[in-house]
Amino acid sequence: MRILASSLVVLALSLGCAGPEIRFDYDARANYQAYQAYDWYAAPKAAAGNPILDNRVRRAVEAELAQRGFRRETSADPQFLVTYYPAFAARRRSRGAVSIGLGMGGGPVGLGLGLAAPLGARSSGQVTSIVLEIKDFKTSQLVWKAAAEDVLDGSESPEDADAAVTEAVRKMLKRFPPTSKS
Repeated sequence: MRILASSLVVLALSLGCAGPEIRFDYDARANYQAYQAYDWYAAPKAAAGNPILDNRVRRAVEAELAQRGFRRETSADPQFLVTYYPAFAARRRSRGAVSIGLGMGGGPVGLGLGLAAPLGARSSGQVTSIVLEIKDFKTSQLVWKAAAEDVLDGSESPEDADAAVTEAVRKMLKRFPPTSKS
């Protein structure tokens, strides 16, 4: 009984660590098949205000794009431009809770146990989300945008922050280039 209850608590808590929520949008008329090479374009000042975060995000984006077959082009014109910016919020957020009930009994006697674990609960303080944008180089039009909400809350170790940013970027770029099924 204790093992089952402990397992259910671990399951509930692991559901709360599912990672950031990803939102995205794109221009369905853009010619994504023509995109082979990219370069960075200037990010807003907020991104440059934290060089460690800036390097962390750029490394993650470059690695993920390379893995997807895109190359960085710095000496000629690329087909698309990439930028990102962090979004900071000071707040406490929760995405709900998981409740688990367990009961057993025989006849008129029963025993029950109930547990509730918050999903995605964050401590109060500064929460960092990441917004990633892609523009068509020739038209300068925004063609794709994704946001990973609540990626960092400031309590992570540098190694955990690297892993969280890498995972958020991977999840965002999973939908780039978009397919008709997105």
